[in-house]
Amino acid sequence: MGALLTDLLQRAQRSRRLVALKVGSDLLLGYVLSHNPDMLLVRTVTRQGVPSTVRSLHLHEVAQVYFDDKYVRLIEFKEQHPEIIFGAVPAPEGLGQQYLTVPALLQRALELRQLVQLLTSADNDPYGYVLRLTEDEVLLETYNDYGEPDGQVVLQIDDVSSVVWSDEDTRTIELLLRQRGAAAQE
Repeated sequence: MGALLTDLLQRAQRSRRLVALKVGSDLLLGYVLSHNPDMLLVRTVTRQGVPSTVRSLHLHEVAQVYFDDKYVRLIEFKEQHPEIIFGAVPAPEGLGQQYLTVPALLQRALELRQLVQLLTSADNDPYGYVLRLTEDEVLLETYNDYGEPDGQVVLQIDDVSSVVWSDEDTRTIELLLRQRGAAAQE
């Protein structure tokens, strides 16, 4: 084990911060419990931040260690806010069966300023707020997985196969946006 890796593992253990470990083709998330020049013991968590196992690894199996990067911070954020991110899933109100269509859901998302994910026929499934809606198109203010603004996109409504009203990712983005908004007002 090299000096830089030892230092990083010690820092992660002391600060009780999450690390991501690249082991073969897998990415393991966990907390360093102990380590020596040959072995590493981690308490793993899922991508949702839920405790999983305690696992030992031979250090020669570990190709990379990530500490305090964007993805690791996102998992820590989810772990710190499980009641919001994994709580009861709200559903849009006021939509009877006869009104249950993609355009009706988009209109309701516009009215409520609900963050949604639009599943499309293309490989682009953006997260965002509906800004405008016509009979054929929707204008979306988009955000990436980390709650960062990602521009605007116009989509053909016929290309939207499904509207994800609320899931783990949309609730995480909403919470990140609320916290940034509150911090900006301080």
